[in-house]
Amino acid sequence: MQLPVLSTEQLVLRPITEKDTAALFSLFSKEEVTRYMDIDAFTNITEATQIITYFRERWEKQEGMRWAITFKGKDELVGTCGFHHWNKTHYKIELGYDLLPSYWGKGIMTTAIGQILRFVFEELQLNRVEAFVDPLNAASSRLLGRVGFRHEGMLRDAFFEKGKFVDADLYSLLRREYDREAIWQ
Repeated sequence: MQLPVLSTEQLVLRPITEKDTAALFSLFSKEEVTRYMDIDAFTNITEATQIITYFRERWEKQEGMRWAITFKGKDELVGTCGFHHWNKTHYKIELGYDLLPSYWGKGIMTTAIGQILRFVFEELQLNRVEAFVDPLNAASSRLLGRVGFRHEGMLRDAFFEKGKFVDADLYSLLRREYDREAIWQ
């Protein structure tokens, strides 16, 4: 199965390739992008090459998918989105996303996540999408609320990241709650 290209009027979500190395380095070298993630800000281009390999391996093993977010007519990566921890037994995945700060607050990630949700619920026929969010990341929590996710609760000391235990707010969206039209309003 080929990683599909997903598109909207404004965006193209396409497979991440080696040509995205410099753009991925630019994205993940920004502290404000990686602040709430389980990775440190990149300090060399090799880390970008390694994450491309990681994304490709997740896809080849059918454990997850990650797309480059680009604008139609301008094939330059401005962020990524997709899923990992693909559990085929329980029909669920975990959502992940990131975006260059200069594009924050413009509805880009809302649109991109809408395409991911359409794909996982309508094409893959999954039942549950989860997202773990640092309780301090209010923007990410608002984003998930806009696309229909519900806050299920906080998991205390859920992850060990950057040398310390961190809490995580758990959000989810079920297939029966998914409203394709509401996401586009």
